[in-house]
Amino acid sequence: MHKLLLLGLAFVVWAQTTTHPNRAYVRLSQAPFLHGVASGDPWTDRVILWTRVTPPQNWTGPISVTWEVADDPQFSQIVASGSTTTDADRDYTVKVDATGLQPGRWYYYRFHALNATSPTGRTRTMPTGNVQRLRIAVVSCADYQNGFYNAYENITLRNDVDFVVHLGDYIYEYGPQQNSVRQADPPKETVTLEDYRIRYSHYRLDSMLQWLHQNYPMIAVWDDHELANDAWTGGAQNHDPNSEGPFSARKAAMLRAYHEWMPFRMPDPTDSLRIWRSFQWGNLADLIFLDTRHYGRDQQVTAISFQPGVPANDPTMNDPNRRLLGVVQFSWLTNQLKASTATWRLIGQQVMVAPLTVTVFGTTYVVNPDQWDGYPAERRRLMDTLIQNNIGNVAVLTGDIHTSWGNDLPFGPGTYNNSTGAGSTAVEFVSPSITSANASFLGNFASPSFVQSQNPHVRYVDLTKHGYVLIDVKPDTVQGDWYYVNTITQPQAGESWGDGWYAKSGERFLRKATRPTSAPAGYNPPLIQRGAVTVVSAATRPVLVGVYPNPAEEWVTLQLYTTQAQRLQLILYNAEGQRVASYDIQTPSAGTHYYQVPLEGLARGVFLLELRTAAGGSHTYRLLKR
Repeated sequence: MHKLLLLGLAFVVWAQTTTHPNRAYVRLSQAPFLHGVASGDPWTDRVILWTRVTPPQNWTGPISVTWEVADDPQFSQIVASGSTTTDADRDYTVKVDATGLQPGRWYYYRFHALNATSPTGRTRTMPTGNVQRLRIAVVSCADYQNGFYNAYENITLRNDVDFVVHLGDYIYEYGPQQNSVRQADPPKETVTLEDYRIRYSHYRLDSMLQWLHQNYPMIAVWDDHELANDAWTGGAQNHDPNSEGPFSARKAAMLRAYHEWMPFRMPDPTDSLRIWRSFQWGNLADLIFLDTRHYGRDQQVTAISFQPGVPANDPTMNDPNRRLLGVVQFSWLTNQLKASTATWRLIGQQVMVAPLTVTVFGTTYVVNPDQWDGYPAERRRLMDTLIQNNIGNVAVLTGDIHTSWGNDLPFGPGTYNNSTGAGSTAVEFVSPSITSANASFLGNFASPSFVQSQNPHVRYVDLTKHGYVLIDVKPDTVQGDWYYVNTITQPQAGESWGDGWYAKSGERFLRKATRPTSAPAGYNPPLIQRGAVTVVSAATRPVLVGVYPNPAEEWVTLQLYTTQAQRLQLILYNAEGQRVASYDIQTPSAGTHYYQVPLEGLARGVFLLELRTAAGGSHTYRLLKR
């Protein structure tokens, strides 16, 4: 009786009720490597290589993958190769550490799987010895829904940086937003592992982001939106345990998806939460990357709603036991700084170090207690480490606040003087957002002139533009140049120089530059052009970019791509070939869409999902229910 009822039951599929004209698109010619290739965390003799293999129809088992690294884009001189496997347990992502490379070299890499070859990627290793230059593109805060990734495209087109540093908010956890430029899948807030996997998959279909990854290695650290807004070790402003479950479960899901989808090397294989690590660019620069968000941060002090912030003398905020980095990470950082023998020390981290305060009716307020301002004792310990150990030539690279800042850090002995730079301990370059909305945290104080009148150590500030900061390091100077996109509302390359500020070796403050830095012709080898694949698929049928989870329990989510608005019939068969569920869907436009199919009431076992088009074509996918 149960079987007869089951056979006659037509399930209702849950799908997004609205669509957006700007959808994610899939490059079918790259199949099965629909998400492109990426590299990251270069050392002198190795680099992380990444891709994802989209499984074909009827596939649920492991997939064998081989990889190659060569001196040339034609792969006539292969210098390293290997093989691995991937499966649904890691969302069919592939991450290998390609070793045996030479320092200071550009290389080319590719993957092979399922009788196809991936797009070619370009990467490089860190140099050793006496090095005269380093150029880094520093980026952060890339809210997909708020605009197009033109800044990523501009960085790729300039082809004159050594690698890209991403300081976090690579993805955003939010559900659909009003007046968004684009829509991200899933059309809900990301909470579960499946949600985070789909969100990364959706972001990584973006052609501008794919091209950036294809041409440069990336060093990435996370911030809060990889998990939830204003996160700390035990919770987040944007997490409600009553409706979204235990914060620990959400954090575990975020960590797993990040490890799967980002090209970074775990600095401690026994600690999935540790992302703080360091790199050396010869004798020129030590690069130290921190986690000011998830590892050791105590909960933020919350401002009273009618105040312009938290009073700077708030006793809780000034508790000497409050931590931003945590004891273990802070000890590691100070040891890194003390041991460094490079000319420059670059500290990449998330939240602004420089003070940002306003004085109203005689009371000084910390505007944003989510920054280092909210942890003054920890900041004082760091500044004292620099002063007491005479550690100079420190430049902090910061993201998070969606706006551009060039700061002196006014924590040296004596009073800070913005005319001479006396009293500054180090300098700070804050990157604008790639797309994320500007300056909302400043409220009524969002005026550069007002900010600088209250905070004279802020040498440069822009509160409205989007882009990135290019850091140019030489033995005698480090300069930050802010570049701004022409638009984020249309997919359109183009940029302009906003301003530049630099610090001299031996000094601890910023000076205004008269022009941006530039690299000589041929600084990098030619770009790998997008869409360079050796196998082209002629498939125009619907593509299941992802099936989450598989094996499934009560429901399964389909990330479905169609080349046009299309009516489809979805039919579910059991292992005996009997139809157990069917329903019709209409994809409202070309692009990727998200559908959730309930499996409640079905027995455990193997099922076959058929996608049947109106023209009679079909595509099948094998599902497991546990």
